[in-house]
Amino acid sequence: MRTLTTLLQVMLCFAIVGTAQAAPAASAAAGTTFRDCPSCPEMVVIPAGAFTMGTLARHRVATEVPAELEPVRVTVTHPFALGRYEVTRGEYGEFAAATGRNGVAVKCRTWVEAVQGFRDLMIPWDAPNVPRNPTPRHPATCIDWHDAVAYAAWLSAKTGRHYRLPSEAEWEYAAKAGTDTLRHWGDDPDAGCEYANTNDRRTRARYPLAWAGMNCDDGFEDVAPVGSLKPNRFGLYDMIGNVWEWAEDCSSLTYHGRPTDARAWVWDGGCKRRIQRAGGWSTGPERTRSAFHGDGSADDRADFAGFRVALDLDPAAPPSIEPVAVAVAAASTPSGDATRAAGTVFADCKDCPELVVVPAGKFMLGSSADEYEHDVESGETPALAVEIRKPYALGRFEITQAQFARFLTESGHQTSHACARLPSAPALPARCISRRDAEAYVAWLTRITGQRYRLPSESEWEYAARAGTTGARFWSARDSHEGVSISRACDYANVYDVSARALNLSQQFARCTDHYPDLAPVGSFLPNGYGLYDMIGNVREVLADCHTKSYKGRPADDRAWSWSGCHTTVIRGASFRSRPFASRSASRDGAEFDAPEAVWKDVGLRVAREL
Repeated sequence: MRTLTTLLQVMLCFAIVGTAQAAPAASAAAGTTFRDCPSCPEMVVIPAGAFTMGTLARHRVATEVPAELEPVRVTVTHPFALGRYEVTRGEYGEFAAATGRNGVAVKCRTWVEAVQGFRDLMIPWDAPNVPRNPTPRHPATCIDWHDAVAYAAWLSAKTGRHYRLPSEAEWEYAAKAGTDTLRHWGDDPDAGCEYANTNDRRTRARYPLAWAGMNCDDGFEDVAPVGSLKPNRFGLYDMIGNVWEWAEDCSSLTYHGRPTDARAWVWDGGCKRRIQRAGGWSTGPERTRSAFHGDGSADDRADFAGFRVALDLDPAAPPSIEPVAVAVAAASTPSGDATRAAGTVFADCKDCPELVVVPAGKFMLGSSADEYEHDVESGETPALAVEIRKPYALGRFEITQAQFARFLTESGHQTSHACARLPSAPALPARCISRRDAEAYVAWLTRITGQRYRLPSESEWEYAARAGTTGARFWSARDSHEGVSISRACDYANVYDVSARALNLSQQFARCTDHYPDLAPVGSFLPNGYGLYDMIGNVREVLADCHTKSYKGRPADDRAWSWSGCHTTVIRGASFRSRPFASRSASRDGAEFDAPEAVWKDVGLRVAREL
């Protein structure tokens, strides 16, 4: 702790008395300030380190965004530079003049005196309503996310260095500056007027805002020139208040599954909202915390929103994560694939898994809050409209122990867990299959057949499980909920029922008997409408997607939602241990890649194949 305090004191000294220098090397001391050109933003070197992203439970804050209350430990592996101030009107104006943005009317949310409130108006960024007399030292506002990214790219081209928006993790790390209080000056918002330009007494005297504010006076009724108040311990100004600041990340409702380093969490396919941090001149205490997880549509502009830039110092540093919606490259089309109709059953070799052709189509991924059985906590609610763009093949059955044993013998693969290698019955589904084991199996199957095998995406899996149905379970739109008869389940699914009561699980059970207290041979129950067996029950199935507890931002098509640095996997399908509520087409679960063996004891796999 003494070392950290000394480091912060040194950095603050640099920030206050250090003169701006030319761009430093990656080894430059934390707190060093510099500019790459006379009109470039002044930057501060931020050290590598680790911190807790989010708000600790002991603070007991109220928030409309659950992510903030799900703290994760994040490591900032490389030093980086961050704007000492928000990008100013003077700095942005040079870019705007060079790119034809000056004088161009854009939709911007701004204060309108005639209605005494905020409204969307068509105004140029350089002729704002607020502040009434802007100077080159005021922050640039009425800037959307695309404008901010374009400015960073222009600055990169001008200087030959890699400027960008900060990731959300970098931003919060820099805002906290080694503290674990709600704000970098402490927990009390009313003690912050020396540091933050927010909705204070002076603002409320000028603007009749309808929400709570700080009980202090920061000296400004609206937007202030950058650096007008005190910096945080890293020598950064206005990290809370003045204007909201864009970050690189896509918006999410949860931090579950996010990378544990400081790279931005972004993905292709549907990322329409981006993170905004800091709060603005009109923001009250409920949103002006270091960890508050705000967002906005990427094309939103407002007189209370701007940005600051980040800069990579180490050329070996990893780029921003581009978690992508993985579209598997199509292999050459083998003879017969193009003519296989939906429902066709085939296999690529004598001992290969049987496959069923699944047609293209559209469906709702997840469950609606209007449905009696739905689960907001797991992320399945609200539902997402998804299009399966092309036919694909899916395993008719779960991979059997005989099929998996052949793979182990021929490949020499060492499974993650010993229970995956225990001898059992060849027709039973393979179990204790980790994500690593499953990926190794489909890679081996690809090698021996020359076809493109893979794990199914979550969208493909649920689409196939539903097989055109929209109810909670593919066999009935109105079968049951906890504690009520679920008699038809035992015709279709090996779940936790009367036969399995000997397991003594402390949960509800299906009110029927399937005659299997544990695993059942694959194909022992009736198939769904696509001719697929055990899509619910027997073993849970590991999928290609990374797991997070929200569908917000995921691609609205058949691609897997996966990103670099992912450490969690989606698991679907329920098992012989699953209670009725978990035995639905939309039910979802997840696990850490390195979760202990007990987590995987009822997990197997089913394969997909490109056509």
